Amino acid sequence: MLVFATIFGIGFVVLLLNLIFGSDTDADFDTDAVDGPDVGGGPSVLSFKMAALLMVGFGAFGFGMRATTEVSMFTSSMVGIGGALAVAVAGYVILRIFYTSQVSSTINDRDIIGINANLIDAIPENGNGQVACVVRGRECTFIARTSDGSALDRGVPVRVIRKSGSIVTVVRAD
Repeated sequence: MLVFATIFGIGFVVLLLNLIFGSDTDADFDTDAVDGPDVGGGPSVLSFKMAALLMVGFGAFGFGMRATTEVSMFTSSMVGIGGALAVAVAGYVILRIFYTSQVSSTINDRDIIGINANLIDAIPENGNGQVACVVRGRECTFIARTSDGSALDRGVPVRVIRKSGSIVTVVRAD
């Protein structure tokens, strides 16, 4: 029984420390590629959170089985493995819901290309101006230039055709 209680305790302490200090060693990265990977949709199955959930499930179910019945250590361990998998799957689903409900502030090319915008600063010939548009429910501004280098007056509706960093290329909207 002490083995199960110890494993449970270690897993619980890891989860508690993770809660207090905010994160673990999971990696995250951003990319500005058009078809880049979409990361940040959930915890890694190899993260400290998932390992701790496995430990908690194994320890709790194994301890519960060993303490309340007269079954062997092997049977308690098998029940612990089943419990570990059940707790880890439930935890993963819950964590995935939390991760995916978070709003990302990153605007990638797919979000902005094809969107209509308004010029808030005129674009001089072969120069840059500024556009405002609504992307995923919030107003954003970008430095803008025309695709052919022509000038556009303030207030003209435009359509974004390319994005490179924080600069968008626009054409007059039809």
